[in-house]
Amino acid sequence: MKILAICGSPRKGNTEFMLNKVLESAGDVEKELILLRNLNIKPCTGCDICYNEGKPCPIEDDMEQLYEKLLKADIIVFGSPNYFKNVSGLMKNFIDRTNAIVEPPRLKDKKAAIVCVGGQDLGNIKFCENVLKEFIDDHQMILVGSVIAKAESPEEIKKSTAIIDELEKLGKKLMK
Repeated sequence: MKILAICGSPRKGNTEFMLNKVLESAGDVEKELILLRNLNIKPCTGCDICYNEGKPCPIEDDMEQLYEKLLKADIIVFGSPNYFKNVSGLMKNFIDRTNAIVEPPRLKDKKAAIVCVGGQDLGNIKFCENVLKEFIDDHQMILVGSVIAKAESPEEIKKSTAIIDELEKLGKKLMK
C-alpha cells in the first residue's frame, strides 16, 4: 500500500502540515509527500498530443517522474491553499498536466482525499475544495473525504485541535 500526498503550496505552512497529519495517521504504510514548489513543472501548452493522439506529453520536466509516482500510488491526497477561490498556481499547473493520464483514466478507482486551507471564510475555501473534487471526478478516482480549514497565519493550523482531529480521522479512513 502506497499513499502519495501532493502539496500545492508555494511555502512551508498549513497545507503541508495538514498533509503530513493525514499521512502520519494512515499508519504503517509506504508514504511520500511531494512538494510541487520543489519541482520544475511547466504549464500545459494545450497541444493535446497526449489526449487526442494518446502520445506521451512532449514537455520535458519533473512531471515525467510524477506520472510514475501517481500511477504507482494506491491513495493520493491533494492539498492546496485557497487562492482567489481556487487552487494555487502550482496545483493548477499540476492538474493541467495530468491531461496526459486522464484518457484513458489511468488513476481510475484510486482512493483520493483533499485538504484545503485559506485565510478567507469557509465558503470561499469550499471553491478550492470543489476544484479538487472535480479533478478527482474527472480522473474517476474515489473521493474518501476532505478537510477544509480557515487559517490566517502559516502556523495557525498547528494550534487547532479540532482540525488536527479531522485530519487524523481522514488518514485512518483512507486505510479502510
